[in-house]
Amino acid sequence: MKTEAAPVRSERKLLLAALGCAVVHHYLFYEKTWGVSFPLFVLLFYVYYYWAVREKRELRLEPSMALAVPVLLLSFTYAVHSNLLLLVLNALAVPLLIVAHTTWHMSEGRLRTPFIFRLLDQVFVQTLRYVPQAVVVAFRAVSFKMKAGRSQELIKVLIGLIVSIPLLLAVVALLASADSIFDRTLARLPELTSGLQLGLTLFRALWIACIAAGLFAYVRGLLQPKPWPSRAAAEEDVAAGSTTPAAASAAVVTPSAAVPRIDATVAATILVVLNAVYLLFAFVQFSYFFGGGAAELPEGITYASYARKGFAELVVVTLINLTVLMIMLYGVKRPGLAAWRFLRALLGVLVGCTGIMLSSAYLRLSMYEEAYGYTVARLLVHAFMIFLLVLFVLALVKLWRERLPLFRCYAAVTVTAYVIVNYFGIDAAVARGNIQRYEATGRIDTAYLGGLGYEVVPLLLELKRKHPEAEGIDKALQSFQSRIESGKPASWTEFNWSEWRAAKALEEA
Repeated sequence: MKTEAAPVRSERKLLLAALGCAVVHHYLFYEKTWGVSFPLFVLLFYVYYYWAVREKRELRLEPSMALAVPVLLLSFTYAVHSNLLLLVLNALAVPLLIVAHTTWHMSEGRLRTPFIFRLLDQVFVQTLRYVPQAVVVAFRAVSFKMKAGRSQELIKVLIGLIVSIPLLLAVVALLASADSIFDRTLARLPELTSGLQLGLTLFRALWIACIAAGLFAYVRGLLQPKPWPSRAAAEEDVAAGSTTPAAASAAVVTPSAAVPRIDATVAATILVVLNAVYLLFAFVQFSYFFGGGAAELPEGITYASYARKGFAELVVVTLINLTVLMIMLYGVKRPGLAAWRFLRALLGVLVGCTGIMLSSAYLRLSMYEEAYGYTVARLLVHAFMIFLLVLFVLALVKLWRERLPLFRCYAAVTVTAYVIVNYFGIDAAVARGNIQRYEATGRIDTAYLGGLGYEVVPLLLELKRKHPEAEGIDKALQSFQSRIESGKPASWTEFNWSEWRAAKALEEA
């Protein structure tokens, strides 16, 4: 009697658990909108993951757990918020953060490899490597109690079925063309089998199989990743004659390999030229803009129109400056102490001038909003400028504290900023800004507000109570009512707090 080896049993359990997760995934998401189902499945994945890796990695508080916090916070946005743009972005951000978290958690043996390489390796090498293994494990589970001969016969039958498909299609087409009665019989087959819904059943089975195989392959790749080639192993291959020195050198990952660096004198010259232009720009800003228009503007240009132009261009220049700053910090040959101090001073001036540009762009955009109203895009640009300012402040700290892990800080700030934007309530903030502008100017774009998330509904109802004369509010509220009625949750898995609160407010109004 055959007995299964421990690794085989372990793989079977891993695939069986993945299949269970896939069935739950199908129940939560098939023909349903994303709501509370999204965070529920994320929690289920973490249960599956920590169960699968329990023998290699214990569940305990460690640095990698910090990434689980934004993963859970962003996944819960599907249950509490309704901004479409952020929800679409979160559909990409949450899986990316999950991959980063789990890869970090399981990469103790590959810490010398750059993290971005580990991420790419996990997704595009290790996971894809184990996708066929899911089929192998499933087949072994089916044929475990069969005799060897029968197992081989089953494989041959499967191969025969696969090969026969194109041949079968050709033969059926020819026979249908040759015999009209046979053709009519084939035409009636969909009617005869309509109750079985074979196509829909196959699609659902394929859905579950793909999710199960994906989960199995991903976690299996984390558990037993193919190691990165080491220099010692490459040298052994060369000595054995199995590879050439050039191929062995290319196979070895050498993140610390020397890269061309900019001469310090060249870098200083570039910074002097840029800073000269930026200092002139800063002088103009203080003369015309920050000074409240004290200096005389050119003929035909009003202060308001001057202030409302150019914020997009300034943001682009800021991004260019950030690129220059990173190149100067990491791509310049380190000169002597005096020269390095001079270079740091020039970089400090660059950061200071960039801060003035960001402040100018921020004020320009604020005046543009006062004139034309608030939108989600404009508010996101505000947030992006604040984010850029934080990055420049960190870079300024890096100039004087060289041990600061700048890219780790940037990664932490980026994830934190993105989570804050998700929970800031951007649609409600846009509505509040436009309502305040209406109370000051009497102008409001209710059609735009009617296309925002459900968080806007209570604010519009409050505006209607305070200013019943405002035009377009009823139409905007009717738009929300129609969206709620047409998209009523068919299942508890689609529950969304923002939509539920809006529906309740409209009922009570």
